[in-house]
Amino acid sequence: MNGIRLSEYDIDIHVMKDGYGKIASGFVIGDILSQNQALILQTHKGEWKEDPSIGVGISDMLLDENLELWKREIREQMELDGQTVTGVAITYKGITIEASYE
Repeated sequence: MNGIRLSEYDIDIHVMKDGYGKIASGFVIGDILSQNQALILQTHKGEWKEDPSIGVGISDMLLDENLELWKREIREQMELDGQTVTGVAITYKGITIEASYE
């Protein structure tokens, strides 16, 4: 899925002007799958005004031993976003999500 890209949690803008000095383009458009996954993982439920049920709240995972609960929560949240999830893995190195927009 393509959409407006973020850079350091702000809209990524590269202004291009035409021969008359008018803005011809500006927003950077690209694949937003990993961007959306990162935002969903980092935010807690209630932080999204548009949909308060979205958010994993990964900061709460620290020192929690129930990784299966977190895998299920991550899978559910990504599916709520419209992603087709084929796998979620949590290791000491990080979280791997295999998903795509269809």
